[in-house]
Amino acid sequence: MAVVPRPLDLCLKSLVDKFMTRSLAKVFLGLTSIAVVIGVLAYLLLLTDKKPGKIFTKSEVITPSSLAIEKPSVFGRFLAGRFAERRSDLKHAALLMEEVQHEEPKNELFLSRAFVLAVSAGFNNKALEFARQMEGRSGYDSTARIVQIAFDFRKKNYSAALGRLENAETSGLGLYVVPLARAWSLAGQKKFFEARNALAVMAQEKGSNSIYRLNIGLIYYLAGDLDAAYEQLKKINNDGNFLTAPVRVQRIVIPILQKLGKRKEALDIIDGQRESDVDDVIFSGLRENIESGRLVASLVETPAHGLAEGLFSLASALPRDRASNMILLYTRLACMFKPHFPLAEILIGDILMSRQRFKDAVESYSKVASVSGYSWTAQLRTADALYEDGRLDEAQVLLEKMGNLRPRRLDALLRLGNFFRFKERYLEAVEVYDRKFARLEAPKKEDWNLFYARGIALERSKNWERAEKDFLKALELNPNQPYVQNYLGYSWVEKRKNLGRARQLIENAVAQRRNDGYIVDSMGWVLYRLGEFDKAVPHLERAVQIRPHDPIINNHLGDAYWRVGRKQEAQFQWRRALSFKPEKEEREEIVIKIQTGLGKPEILGNSK
Repeated sequence: MAVVPRPLDLCLKSLVDKFMTRSLAKVFLGLTSIAVVIGVLAYLLLLTDKKPGKIFTKSEVITPSSLAIEKPSVFGRFLAGRFAERRSDLKHAALLMEEVQHEEPKNELFLSRAFVLAVSAGFNNKALEFARQMEGRSGYDSTARIVQIAFDFRKKNYSAALGRLENAETSGLGLYVVPLARAWSLAGQKKFFEARNALAVMAQEKGSNSIYRLNIGLIYYLAGDLDAAYEQLKKINNDGNFLTAPVRVQRIVIPILQKLGKRKEALDIIDGQRESDVDDVIFSGLRENIESGRLVASLVETPAHGLAEGLFSLASALPRDRASNMILLYTRLACMFKPHFPLAEILIGDILMSRQRFKDAVESYSKVASVSGYSWTAQLRTADALYEDGRLDEAQVLLEKMGNLRPRRLDALLRLGNFFRFKERYLEAVEVYDRKFARLEAPKKEDWNLFYARGIALERSKNWERAEKDFLKALELNPNQPYVQNYLGYSWVEKRKNLGRARQLIENAVAQRRNDGYIVDSMGWVLYRLGEFDKAVPHLERAVQIRPHDPIINNHLGDAYWRVGRKQEAQFQWRRALSFKPEKEEREEIVIKIQTGLGKPEILGNSK
């Protein structure tokens, strides 16, 4: 089983068990909090030593000499490495753990951490060095073997690869990794029958059908049995329909269909993509190749590519919210077998984005070649990372360039407009949306979000007349869209118009999104504005339960409490709303209500 990052307290306990007597252990573990502080300080010291100005001001620079510390201890650097790892600063963590392992080469804990971090950071040569050191030790698992096999595949030494898989542990993910590695090693020796048999164990495992079918199909393809490859790939989808298969499977099967003479079936897949995307980038140029008789390039032409696809499909199947460490680990392994692997680099970037390592994410996305069909996706992700990193100007330059390059695509300009809207730069957002709409042909159902996004920007920039038209158009395209229903309904109530329809829209929205705090709040607020205070209270109470830290929702509940005579509770809710830092105008209104309460209610009238 691959070694995965463990909580700091477990690592500390392991160190205690290795280096200290039981009598000392209790004292040591009682000082864990101090050790963590030392680790953080060591991490900062090591950073400061290289780039002091990046961490502290010139007057505050801390150096080892200023603290009478020449160099952090092995233990200090271990803790610093663990701290860096917890911050997802994987490159720095890997370098620190390498130093620790170099000074304590016999310590298996240090070696395992150094290995895992080297793989996760993309330090392939270092990972190989550590994997070789792990041979014969308890931590020599399937992951370490795979790293060595990657270098065996580069030399086409498939027999060496097979040798490394003897007695390999098949627990955990090794249950899938070891058969995949064995099958593709045998395929490298052109022992295709044995390769297919090696994968048979995966066919028995629940949830692995698609991974099994994909790899067995690719092995048939390398063996030259195109009909068998076609049949296996077809079984990935329960309905056997390639038109509804995952895009990756579609892209893999198209060159097979072409070689089988199934020209129409290949073109149907391509046209199906164009129906939903007028300027498709993944399948761009494939139709022209097929019609002209030029062969479409296959994504898998070697055993290394095949194993890369297998490892990537395994990583992609893992839940991102619970297994991001393993996803990153196995995606890095996939890149060892296929260095130019666009989807893998995008997935790595996505994992780094989720950890707020935006600069590292940009670096990963940038590895996707401009000629790749996935370049457009990588550039959109790059823009997202730049925006999250506070580099909106750079994101704008990139998205403007993309929008000019492919005028028929609207996603780049939509993103830019959204970025401005999120920054509350509504007039700039409207300007970008308007340019996007100028390129829009006949709107389709899926274009409702374009009108919705511009409608919000228009409403926030005080242009209700245009905003209302956009919301109505969004509803025309998608009549049951709950967010449009909610926004338009709430806006009508605030503007004291179309009260009956506003109530109906919000009721429909609530029926679809019962656990959306903002929509539930709208229901309560429309009842409040209509004078149905008793009915409003339970909706607003529930909205606060769902969104307890929203100032507007807490303020609304305070108003409702006041109207039903629960004035002490109203005061509490208003004060609570203030604590969540509402916008200036609303804050001033809340302060007045706390001081004087509410006057006579303004009932908007009968909604029926």
